[in-house]
Amino acid sequence: MELNLMTFNLRVNTPVDGSNAWPYRIRHAAAAIKKTSPFVVGTQEGTNTMLLDLDRELPEYSRLGEGRSGSTNEEDRLHDECCAIYYRHDLLAPVASGQFWLSETPDVPGSKSWDSSLPRICTWACFEVKTSGRRFYAFNTHFDHLGQRAREESARLVLERIRRCREEDGIPAVLTGDFNAFPDNPAVVALKGQLADAFDVLQEEVGRTFHAYEGGTEGQPIDYLFATEGAEFTRTIVHRERWEGVYPSDHYPVEAHVRLL
Repeated sequence: MELNLMTFNLRVNTPVDGSNAWPYRIRHAAAAIKKTSPFVVGTQEGTNTMLLDLDRELPEYSRLGEGRSGSTNEEDRLHDECCAIYYRHDLLAPVASGQFWLSETPDVPGSKSWDSSLPRICTWACFEVKTSGRRFYAFNTHFDHLGQRAREESARLVLERIRRCREEDGIPAVLTGDFNAFPDNPAVVALKGQLADAFDVLQEEVGRTFHAYEGGTEGQPIDYLFATEGAEFTRTIVHRERWEGVYPSDHYPVEAHVRLL
């Protein structure tokens, strides 16, 4: 069977963005998702406050994932960035889910290691397709924007966690995220060494996926979708549309169709 997935960095809400700040983009971000109604959307940079806005716009979706700080203070949690996984609750049922930190102590909330500038996380879930009973894992992450060693170690950690899950039950896994790295970066090279890259099915140049609200195609991607054995990409689209003249984020949403084998 075939599923469509999306990775979408929402761009954190900040007043320095002026007319591109989140309050002016909420409807457009939701429209970008509704356009193709993916089974799963891996988001990055959404704070809990932002995600509550998106929840209201996407009643057909539920979400998984908590903030990266590990704080239990309710006020702090509202402004905490998440790597939330949205899923179509009419099509999928979560069987298990969790979150780990991209650090030397991944099960310690709020932990960071190496040269990472901030705590970074990976959210994961095991989903069952309601119509068929087929299961798959979805991992969603956001690598550090400054620390190269952190990116490389994060790639190793995520690959290890995927391997561990697959060893338990053998079902396929997909990985979405903003990896803050071009295709020739060692972190991305490591991921591509063990996983299929959704961009490999494109017939044209990928171009940039981060555009800073300027649009355009010149450059290279930093947002990716990957898959293990047992899943095969059939189609990939970088959505570069504006909605009512507004980009839904400073990253383009990237959609991929994947066949579960």
